[in-house]
Amino acid sequence: MNLWQRLSERDAADEADPPDRNKRDDAVARTSFAPRLDVILEIAAVTARILLDPRVTFALAIAVVILVPGRVGELITAFFVAVGALLVYRARQWRRIPDHIRWLAWADLNMPLMRRLSLEAPGTYAHTIAMANLTEAACNAIGADGLLGRVGSYYHDVGKLRKPQHFVENQPRGRNPHDKLKPATSAAIIRSHVRDGIELAKENGVPRPIRAFIAEHHGTLPIAYFLAKARERDDSVNANEYSYPGPIPQSAETAICMLADAAEAKVRALADPTPVAIRTMVEATIAQRMEEGQLADAPITLRQLSIVREQFVRILTGMFHGRIEYPSPVRPMAIAPKRDSRASA
Repeated sequence: MNLWQRLSERDAADEADPPDRNKRDDAVARTSFAPRLDVILEIAAVTARILLDPRVTFALAIAVVILVPGRVGELITAFFVAVGALLVYRARQWRRIPDHIRWLAWADLNMPLMRRLSLEAPGTYAHTIAMANLTEAACNAIGADGLLGRVGSYYHDVGKLRKPQHFVENQPRGRNPHDKLKPATSAAIIRSHVRDGIELAKENGVPRPIRAFIAEHHGTLPIAYFLAKARERDDSVNANEYSYPGPIPQSAETAICMLADAAEAKVRALADPTPVAIRTMVEATIAQRMEEGQLADAPITLRQLSIVREQFVRILTGMFHGRIEYPSPVRPMAIAPKRDSRASA
């Protein structure tokens, strides 16, 4: 038996017994000593949180006073008190450092949920990346946490992994599974992506501040399309069954995520996304969310919303810029075949 036949038989055996192969892969993964980036950054975040906490520094100063008498103890105590005072003075600037270290791990697009989203729901993934750019720029412009806004936007729609084909951005032209479903069933599927996203995030250890984007990015908004279809059949439908569970955004970052989600989707649907049309759509989106009371609990001011609006207009105008019309391709020149020198030899 030659080598090719032996390899073919081995491949056939692997295909006939996939569980054993999976077990071997899992065993290899468990015995690998390669450090995981998210674990390293999580340890670094905890360490930074301890070192930058002035309460720890003052506790050390008190311990030195008790345990180290004399001149040396006084000098060490003075040092810890000075460091603690500096940490208190710089607390506002430095308190985000541990959190930023944590968010860096989840900003990796090779994390399992992000890899699944890119492969199983590519339309949602593309929307997520565009929305993350909007959210981060707007958060940074108003002094909010831009990195948290970007990472939260990455994960806000991971619940669509359960049924990606039921969301329009993942559907091929002319095919919509909702055409065969009742409005109540369709609304339940759309509504469930929030619950499914929270479940998937918990299963994958996603931190609570990032999970907040999943729960809050739709607030308590109605699922308007299917609510309208249901009312065409029956005016007495319960509107709560066609609304997202909420809560409404509780932070500036999740509020901006909600606005970016709606603005990006609506501008993408414009037939002619001119700069004027984009600005009009963004302004209408923000005004609509305010009128619906979705920003009532978010610590964001009208002045900050105007800054957010300008950031959205700037980025969306660049994303949907005009394109020149290329001339029709010319007919390629006929190229005579090259004479084979070997034939004439």
